[in-house]
Amino acid sequence: MSRIEDSNLDVICGGGTTNITGTLLSAVSDVIKVIFDAGHAVGSSIRRMTDKKLCPLK
Repeated sequence: MSRIEDSNLDVICGGGTTNITGTLLSAVSDVIKVIFDAGHAVGSSIRRMTDKKLCPLK
């Protein structure tokens, strides 16, 4: 194992700038789910309006 000189320790950069974390993947997944669910709801509403199969309000 090679030894790192003290003067070179300032040059070492830790990871984290290019890593994709689990939190980031979870947030992206949640955004995709929200967009998909909104599209599903809008599409269902349009289909029900065109088929004239709306639930009556009482």
